[in-house]
Amino acid sequence: MNDTATAVASHGGPEVWLRGNVRIAMILGAAATLLDGGALIAVLQALRGDGEAVGWWIITAIAASAASLLMLLAWAAARPRLVREGDRLLVQVSPLVRRELPLAVVECFFPGSNPVNADGSPTCSEHAAFRVGTLVIRLAERAVDYRAGDTFTPWATWDDSYLVLDGRWCEPLSPQLVKELGSRLVAAKRAVAAEAGA
Repeated sequence: MNDTATAVASHGGPEVWLRGNVRIAMILGAAATLLDGGALIAVLQALRGDGEAVGWWIITAIAASAASLLMLLAWAAARPRLVREGDRLLVQVSPLVRRELPLAVVECFFPGSNPVNADGSPTCSEHAAFRVGTLVIRLAERAVDYRAGDTFTPWATWDDSYLVLDGRWCEPLSPQLVKELGSRLVAAKRAVAAEAGA
């Protein structure tokens, strides 16, 4: 854990455990900037009044709308996937939805992988184009309210007390990072227990 995270955690504020995918956010942001530039050119052409103004305004509207959508996706991709806040773990299960899990029901983290087709969609086939790294969050079976939940499937799946985060939407999932998450979980649970006992 770095010094900043330690300082924030010791004051009870949110502590980011798993960051979003900044690479995707940068690519989407760059594409949005290019679309904004195209929209600006279209506006300038429309303002020149060369008889094709309606077409240029339509192009402007389409480019600006696409740029806004890309910026929203970039923002969503950059958001942290796991944040500890007190005795809760906040998990980003879709671009706009964050679920709260009590630390008491989170048992462990371990690496996994999911087969995907060439287009990036999940598959159960043996003939998958490639496998994507995942982070598996094992939840206590006794916590029946947390056995399953709604997610956005490209981001996460949640069934039978396993919440699985797709590695394409977070920082690279190295063995060291997964080990660090386990250590943070143990330390957080101890801290919560110590506060409850005080």
